[in-house]
Amino acid sequence: MRHSTIGTARRKAALVLAPAMVAVALTATACGGSGQTVSSEAPKKQTRFEKRAAEIEQSWPKVDKTKGRHRDMLPIEAAQPPVKGENDSLTVTVGHGGCETKYGARVHETSKLVIVSGWSKKDEKADFCTKQIVTDKTKVELKSALGKRTVVDAATGKTLMTG
Repeated sequence: MRHSTIGTARRKAALVLAPAMVAVALTATACGGSGQTVSSEAPKKQTRFEKRAAEIEQSWPKVDKTKGRHRDMLPIEAAQPPVKGENDSLTVTVGHGGCETKYGARVHETSKLVIVSGWSKKDEKADFCTKQIVTDKTKVELKSALGKRTVVDAATGKTLMTG
């Protein structure tokens, strides 16, 4: 039995024209509107702190303590009110291990809350480490003045202070 070359040509034409027809249909239905962007990059994975900040934001003021202790989300030992005239920063005390030579704090801000957490990185060159906690103060820059917002520790869910 002989195959028709006309049928094969039509199928090839349909395969070539299909993507163009889909693009026209998407534009006509506003699915391909100018407000959208397309990226070939995979979405960024949320950090433990980002997930916890979103959880606190949703469940505030009833927040449970996190389970375990993680270097990427350490409890804040204390927070000091902003220095007069510098209402766009806080000083927080981070508790970290003695062999964790790099440390700091991160912040997530909402209109009502300032959620903070400590972090640290272990010194890989250290031969022996004790389980002692060392506390150090670090400054956290805010996007806007503290105002009357509540400062919350991400690891424990506790209120550290109210602005």
